[in-house]
Amino acid sequence: MTSLARSQENLNLLATTATQQLKQTNPLLSKLDADYYKANKARFEPKELPAKLVTVTKPEQARQILNCYGVAVIPLPVKREEMLKALNETKFYNTANSIFTEEHQVAEPSMQEKLNPAKYAKRKAGDDAQGMLHQYNTPLHTLIQTNEVLRKTMAELYGKDLRYLPNRLRICRKFKNVASTLHIEAHELFREVNGKIELIPGEIASLIGLTGYRRFVFWNMDKADMRPLKAYHENYGSEFTKIDPLFMNQHYEGRRAMVNIDCSKQPHLILWQESTPHEIAHSPSLSLYVSPVEAFNYTKITKVTTYQPVEFLGLTYHESNLLAMCYNMGGFEWPSGKKLYQYCHQRAYNHFIPRTKEDYKVNGKMMMRLVKTGRVDQHTPAYQEKLKTMGIVLPAIAFNKDTPNFVVDLTKMPEVILRDYGYIPRKGDKKTGPIKKFGSYH
Repeated sequence: MTSLARSQENLNLLATTATQQLKQTNPLLSKLDADYYKANKARFEPKELPAKLVTVTKPEQARQILNCYGVAVIPLPVKREEMLKALNETKFYNTANSIFTEEHQVAEPSMQEKLNPAKYAKRKAGDDAQGMLHQYNTPLHTLIQTNEVLRKTMAELYGKDLRYLPNRLRICRKFKNVASTLHIEAHELFREVNGKIELIPGEIASLIGLTGYRRFVFWNMDKADMRPLKAYHENYGSEFTKIDPLFMNQHYEGRRAMVNIDCSKQPHLILWQESTPHEIAHSPSLSLYVSPVEAFNYTKITKVTTYQPVEFLGLTYHESNLLAMCYNMGGFEWPSGKKLYQYCHQRAYNHFIPRTKEDYKVNGKMMMRLVKTGRVDQHTPAYQEKLKTMGIVLPAIAFNKDTPNFVVDLTKMPEVILRDYGYIPRKGDKKTGPIKKFGSYH
């Protein structure tokens, strides 16, 4: 035996011994054998629950189902003609095409692709593989955010005095379960009640399935022994905790579940408690995210990255949202708190910079700006007077002579949406101290 082989054998022995010692020290942290898991993978696939089991029609019933399953679904009644109109008017690649050169324009999807995402063709756009569509404040967002059932549900779960942050759309083309994406998002996870460890329900996250079939994969922890999960979190956890499927299947086999929601006839609001272990599931669907908050962030922006418009410099985070949404763009950061990029991740710069117009480069390197394809001239005295009459307040840079024309006509937006986003200010927009975000991590 060579010295290299002996060294490898010793390392394997040490690893085996360490694993055995860990199990002896704390059996709550034991994991399923990886080879056994691979050989019997079908056994550990999620069990499909009937969608009606977690579906409610009244907003006040949602919390009861959430407390039982950790997931709840609410149909959103929308007139078919209104849905088709919003789908038709929503551009999926307007921002990307404003930045790409003429020969690299991305084709807008057909209505068939929007209604049946299984037919949605691949496109040479940023984040196409992930399905994220970098369009904000679209007609689809307005349609859903003004929906009476959605607003009643948000009020029931989070309170009546809500504001909203801009968020995105997502397209997915096929069914696929990805066990390795299993995670929990929560600051505090456990509590003890009458000597028994329980999951703290935590904040309630949400997404809206617009078309196709929206799958949600989660682990039903109702009446489960929480001691292993608590031990795992104490050893490996944080406010975002990835969980090894081998661990979960060792201690909670049979609890992996999924629901498939038919959104082909009407949109559905899908809610889940952030303390519910869940996965990033794929299914042929078009989805939308809404992000309610209790107040806006008035922190000043003192520096921008290459993927944030230079026009944001000196604004507050809230003002960057107000300005960006005039162009169907996102502000300084996503509701999750991560810095927002407008059309591609910086890791993909080498691929996309040759496709990018010179307007968005400095010395051959990326430097994002507001897009220049708008047709709404906010610089005219007549338009500014109309904004003033409606009570709409924008940062001064919006009217700078070098600021591009708006893509979105704010004067045609519903007043309720203008108040949601803070275009029409109201009491409570500002808050001292931490700001609560409700389901804004997605």
